[in-house]
Formats: sequence, C-alpha cells, structure tokens
Amino acid sequence: MSGISSPGRIIMPGLDQHVTDRLVLRTLDGAADLLMEELRWLPSVHSIRQLSDVAVECTIDGRLSELAACSLYSTVAIAVDDDSLERSQQTGVLATLPTPIGFRVGCDDPQVRYRVIAAVERELGWINQPGSWDVNLMQTADGWIAEIGPLSWMRRFGRLERLPWSTTPLIAEVLVRLAKLQPGQRIVDPFCGTGTILLAALRRQPTGRVFGTDHDPRALAIANRQQPGGLTQATAQALPYAAGSVDRIITNLPFGKLVGTHHANRTLYPAALSEISRVLTADGRAVLLTEDKRLLHKAIEHQKGLKLIRQRLLKYNGATPTAYVLTRPRERR
Repeated sequence: MSGISSPGRIIMPGLDQHVTDRLVLRTLDGAADLLMEELRWLPSVHSIRQLSDVAVECTIDGRLSELAACSLYSTVAIAVDDDSLERSQQTGVLATLPTPIGFRVGCDDPQVRYRVIAAVERELGWINQPGSWDVNLMQTADGWIAEIGPLSWMRRFGRLERLPWSTTPLIAEVLVRLAKLQPGQRIVDPFCGTGTILLAALRRQPTGRVFGTDHDPRALAIANRQQPGGLTQATAQALPYAAGSVDRIITNLPFGKLVGTHHANRTLYPAALSEISRVLTADGRAVLLTEDKRLLHKAIEHQKGLKLIRQRLLKYNGATPTAYVLTRPRERR
C-alpha cells in the first residue's frame, strides 16, 4: 500500500537572498516554545526571545529561505521604529520585495490612516494598494508593525481547500511536532477530513508513509484533490489497518460542536481508542486533539493499551482544545 506523496512548496522570489533583519513571528497561543526550539536549529537565526503567548522575536542574518521553510508561524512582521523600514529596504526582508512596494494601512481611525498613507508614500516611495499589497502596516497595542505579505503561511505553502470544520494549518503543524516523527514511519489520521494533518506530516517528514480515513466522502474528495493517494472511506471504529502496523496516529477528534455531538462522542471516543490501541506499534505514539476533554480522559483511563504522557493546551479562534500524547504503557518485568 502506498501513501500520500510529499506536498510541494511555493517558491517565492528573493528567498535565496542574504538578509539581515529583526523580525516578529506570530504563532498559536500554546506553540511559542515549539517555534523557538525550531528557530534555534536554523544557522541564520539568532537572538530569539518570546514577546508574548503568540509572538516570537528573532534576528535573521543569512538566506531568507531557511526561515521561510519553517511552518510553525503564520505571519512575519517588522516592528516599526525611526528607521527600521529604511534599514530593511537596504539589507533586510523588504529588499526582497518588488519595487515600488505596494502597501495598505490597517487602522480604525481614518484620519490616522490617511496621515500614515501620505507619510509612507512621501518618505518611502511606496504605493497604497489596499487590494494587492506586500506590506500591511498595522497599529497594535505595542506600536506599529509592518507585516510582510509574501511571508504569510498561505503565501509560502499555498492556500488549502477547506470545509468549515477543517483543521487549521498551524494546529496541524503543532500536532505533528508532538508526534515526534521519524523517517519512513507509517502515519495515520483516522479523522483526516480534508487532509490538513496529512500534508503537515509530509512537510515535517517527507519520507513518511501517510494514510487517512474519514466517513465523509465530500471531505475525502477535497483531500484527494489536494494530495491524491493513501485515503480510504472508513470509520475510526473500524480502521482498515493490520494490528501493530501504524507507527504514529495524529488526529483532530470531533469536538461535538461543528462535527458530531457530545452524546455521540460517549461511544465514539472509547471505540476509536480501542482501534488506535489495536493498530499502533509497540513503540508507537498517538496525538489526539479535542475540546471534549472529560470524555477523552475517561476513555483513556479505561483503555489499558494506551498511556497518557503529555498534554498541551492550545488557543485559537475562541477555541481552547488540548492535545493529548499517548504511548504504550511499559511492560512490568
């Protein structure tokens, strides 16, 4: 059985340029430490510090492609001070953009917005293009920032076709990190939906063999269009895999809100955990995301073949799900 092949990446002009700049990266609330850990492995990135629950600041001094390849942040911005934009235009990220730079101003006060537009056009020679911009000037609680459009997640990795309940890309990236993937492993998402987690797994580990199941043919059709192969219409209560054949299971469980119900989860969660326990290898790992936390805790307690080793609270779009990491319990000697 062959899995899904590795997804491509959008190549932006200017990625091979050497840049020196101080940048602010935005990620999920609950994932800043993971982003910082990943940035520390990049030779071109240093002076890393956490600014808030969702923001990490760093200095890049090297090829922009290294930073652009990191999929754990959604946006990149420059904190605007007296000359930060001028410096960036000379040797930083702004130097990689086509000129004259198109920009927009995000500000609720129209008078402030008009003053900023006039100043930027006069002093920097940029063009106000609200409908087609490369730089978004935004006023935040900590001051003005210049968000770099071509370095947004979608511009770097492509816009995914989604349904209203599809897993968000950054959530998928976090779950994949928690799974600690290794080369060549067989990875399964039993509630794969439109395939967001599967694509994230292949970005993280291109040699992985990735498979997904879902009961919804509409979601599977979208997943097949985005990355064909390795998908099966099936339920998580009866996975089409042999016992002990799956190294990693990564999934976003139905919360009982947009998908499913709390009542249905009372039987779904225990049945799904039983199947996960059946197909997982002896040294396997499962990462499960849900907001129906009490039900999942109860199901884990009654599933002797799995052990909860870690939890991580995530916050996004008003939701506060928790990612649960499960492994096999150690055998007593």
